[in-house]
Amino acid sequence: MTNQPLVEIKDLKKYFPASHKKIVQAVDGVTFSIERGETLGLVGESGCGKTTVGRCILRLIEPTGGEVRFDGRDLVKLGRGELRELRRRMQIIFQDPYSSLNPRMTVGAIIGEPLEIHGVAGKKERRERVAELLRVVGLDPDYADRYPHQFSGGQRQRIGIARALALNPDFIVADEPVSALDVSVQAQVVNLLQDLQERFGLTYFFISHGLAVVKHISTRVGVMYLGKLVELAPAEEIYARPLHPYTQALLEAIPIPDPDAPNLPNLKDGSKRRLSGDVPSPIAPPSGCRFHTRCPYVMERCKVEEPKYTEISPGHWTACFLHESEVQS
Repeated sequence: MTNQPLVEIKDLKKYFPASHKKIVQAVDGVTFSIERGETLGLVGESGCGKTTVGRCILRLIEPTGGEVRFDGRDLVKLGRGELRELRRRMQIIFQDPYSSLNPRMTVGAIIGEPLEIHGVAGKKERRERVAELLRVVGLDPDYADRYPHQFSGGQRQRIGIARALALNPDFIVADEPVSALDVSVQAQVVNLLQDLQERFGLTYFFISHGLAVVKHISTRVGVMYLGKLVELAPAEEIYARPLHPYTQALLEAIPIPDPDAPNLPNLKDGSKRRLSGDVPSPIAPPSGCRFHTRCPYVMERCKVEEPKYTEISPGHWTACFLHESEVQS
């Protein structure tokens, strides 16, 4: 059991009702696992379903279908009491450090609230734990009596991180935790998350649309497009040898400080590929491969047949017909 992944997602689906009896296919058949102690990064354009996946894992929203296993237990099948026990081991860091903190509560009350809800510490112990957590995230324990509006965005996100650590969790969903921060502050928060992971043995599911940040912190990286996982590989490999055309386009969109730098060595002819058009609506996704409406390599079969999500090389998965011949038996 110790070799079992901490989190296992199988064929996860989440559909939302829309107007006129239509359905938004926010997440449609996503499968992956997260090993203990690693950071799995998930990237993709806004609206592709990244945050929905993270919230389904924690059951902050209910999945429409599929399995979500945490330490071997299927969270989808658990009742409220059983789920409440496991929630102490699973926490989330929200994207917006402003709206995620109650402006009417002091920092001490915000960080200590999980301890109070789960009844794991008395009033004195809560104050001691709050002071300890503030020190851990690099803030003065005297800040416990202040209110969120008295802090900068970076400091607020540190408070959010302290709240997530309050119950000594094993697993944290970091939902774009640095996207609302200045670039210099982003680096500080990412370094803090890495230090905390090493110190407490944490497992992260790191959601972001910033590929440079994901490369810095992730063990493996998954790429989502319109509710589907189109590629998953170790971080170094996915940046050095991206297989899916969408992953290639995302990487080529990263600004390079040196305009004379060579292109990424991922395209057959060495030329840049820029995506045309907009992301289709998840209410009426394209048939076949969902990326075919924007893909520079589109074939006729892409329009009618959905490519299988396949392991091309050890640990490197993708869903693209271009790499069928590379599948290892």
